[in-house]
Amino acid sequence: MLGKPKVLVFGTFHMKYTKDLYKVDTDDLETEKRQAEMTDVVDRLKRFEPTKLAFEIVKSENAGLNQEYKDYVNGNGELRVDEVHQLGFRIASQLEHKKVYAVDWMDTVGNRALSEVYDWAKEEQPELYEYINKTYRSHSHKSLENRTILELLHEMNSPEEVMKNHEMYMNIARIGKDEQYVGIDWVRWWYQRNLIIYHNLAELCEPGARTLLIIGSAHVHLVSQFLEESGLVEVERVGNYLE
Repeated sequence: MLGKPKVLVFGTFHMKYTKDLYKVDTDDLETEKRQAEMTDVVDRLKRFEPTKLAFEIVKSENAGLNQEYKDYVNGNGELRVDEVHQLGFRIASQLEHKKVYAVDWMDTVGNRALSEVYDWAKEEQPELYEYINKTYRSHSHKSLENRTILELLHEMNSPEEVMKNHEMYMNIARIGKDEQYVGIDWVRWWYQRNLIIYHNLAELCEPGARTLLIIGSAHVHLVSQFLEESGLVEVERVGNYLE
């Protein structure tokens, strides 16, 4: 009898530029040293023995993602410097997976942008704005200087760091006055996005499946929470594989 499906939620930094709050200063990730470190992380994650790989790519781009993966497996494509290629494609190909999965969602219609929320707070709630900046936004800026990729990823997936990320969003939800729920106008989108990621993951979780999700570390708390509270899967801890 097949057991309950398992999911490993692996939080990472984005290896190419994004507008995300969580930023990491990186050097050249294609040097021999950094590539050896990348291989070390790949080998550790393979110990989970995933049967499926899921990525922070919007679901509508699933066909294009799989064409990229097929080209790489067939020797017709180069690995780009991003976490999907550097980690995901390597793991999937070495385990001879036939396909990979896009599970993200990014529709922002009708919601206030986070930059607008911060601009409002700066003018209307300067004390809260400064508190979030000092306590969370400055903390979220990381660097690879003087440490390995594994060391950084180990820190980012620690329970303390995962909770620190989530606390920032809870404080963003405090932005607003009276019945102007300015911060919540963005946070509700953040929750919706992570619920949709959960939904898309749940579709992959048939009995016996072992799904590895590679995703920005800011998502780890909510996606793990939704998976755990669903009762559908067992959520494994990344720390078990990064030690």
